[in-house]
Amino acid sequence: MNQFIDDFYDILFKPALGMERVVRERSVWQGLIVYLAVSVVSAITTFGTMDTGEIGGELTQIMPPEAAEALLRSWPALNLIVILVFTPFLLFLWSAVVQISAELLGGKGRGLQVAAGIGYAQLPYILVAPFGLVARYLAFDVVSFVSFAAFIWTLVLKIEAIRAVHTFTRGRAALAFFLPVLALIAAAILFFLLVGSFLMPLMTELFPMT
Repeated sequence: MNQFIDDFYDILFKPALGMERVVRERSVWQGLIVYLAVSVVSAITTFGTMDTGEIGGELTQIMPPEAAEALLRSWPALNLIVILVFTPFLLFLWSAVVQISAELLGGKGRGLQVAAGIGYAQLPYILVAPFGLVARYLAFDVVSFVSFAAFIWTLVLKIEAIRAVHTFTRGRAALAFFLPVLALIAAAILFFLLVGSFLMPLMTELFPMT
């Protein structure tokens, strides 16, 4: 327990030191447990801040009231099952993609270390839970603000994890993290340009300008 508290404190407030220790001393399974635990807490917080009455009213417009009520009752259990099934897949998939990206940039670290670091990097989302409990009593949407801050924080921690594993500079670690996203955006743009270049002559033929 003391070990986890030390990791929690250092990762949140001394990210370089905390991530250095995590990727060297913690296993990928410990990272997965942290990732799962944070995902479950985040899901509970999200459900607690939902206006079930309003959602139930919207659901009854597209399904019978009995079905809507049953769906709302079973939603926490369904959400938990989805988290337990897909969270490990997402963690290992994204870690593998980032590892490939880092290796393309000259990294020599291990992918399992990257996965452990990414798992621990989710810890800032734990801090959203207390704000979710009091959100209904506040005049402004504090959960969205804290969630955005946690999102930025996790990005910084993931970059620190890549830097620690592959002994990169922070700039190269950031590039390794965002390179898959940039590649995906570039592929999407290229796809739409190709589709556009194919469809434009066809559209001109079908709808000639007068």
